[in-house]
Amino acid sequence: MSKKRFTLLIVLSIAGMSLLGFTSASGDGGDQAGDVVGTYILTVTAAGTPPFSELLTLHRGGTLSETNTTLHPNSANPFFAFNGSDGYGAWERGPENTVVIKFVKMVFDGTNDHVGYLVVEATARIEGDEFTNLESDVNILIGPDLFNPFNVIPLGPTDAVGRRITVD
Repeated sequence: MSKKRFTLLIVLSIAGMSLLGFTSASGDGGDQAGDVVGTYILTVTAAGTPPFSELLTLHRGGTLSETNTTLHPNSANPFFAFNGSDGYGAWERGPENTVVIKFVKMVFDGTNDHVGYLVVEATARIEGDEFTNLESDVNILIGPDLFNPFNVIPLGPTDAVGRRITVD
C-alpha cells in the first residue's frame, strides 16, 4: 500500500470515528423525540417557604442528581435550622410522557451533625423541554439509617415547573 493511500485511510478512519462519536453524543443530549435525559432548571414551591430554584439532571441509565438554593450548605436559608447535601437518586419512565423520580439528600443540623435524610418522590410530565411536577411526597427521615429512621417528618407535596437547559 502506498504512503498516500495509507494516510488517506487513516484520515478517513479518524473522520468516521469522529462522526460516529458526534452522532452518538448528540443523542445523549435529550434531542431525540420523547427523550427526557438532560438538566432542568425548576422553580419549586413548597408549603411554608418562598419559591426556590433547583437543578435536576436525569442521566442516561436511570440515575439522577439534584441541587437547590434552599436546602444546601451555601444557602444560609433562615427558614431551615438545617442544611443538606446535593441529592442523588433514580428515575424511570412512566405512562404518557411522565417520569417517576426518587432522590435522597443527607441532612445536617446547625452544628453540621448528620441527623437524617430528605427523601423526595415525585411524578412529573416532560413534554419537549417543559417539566411539570404532577405529584410529590417529601419527607425528612430522622436517624442514621435511611431504611429504618427513628422518626419521619412529612413535609408534604411541592409544585415544580421549569425547562430543560439546552444549547441554542
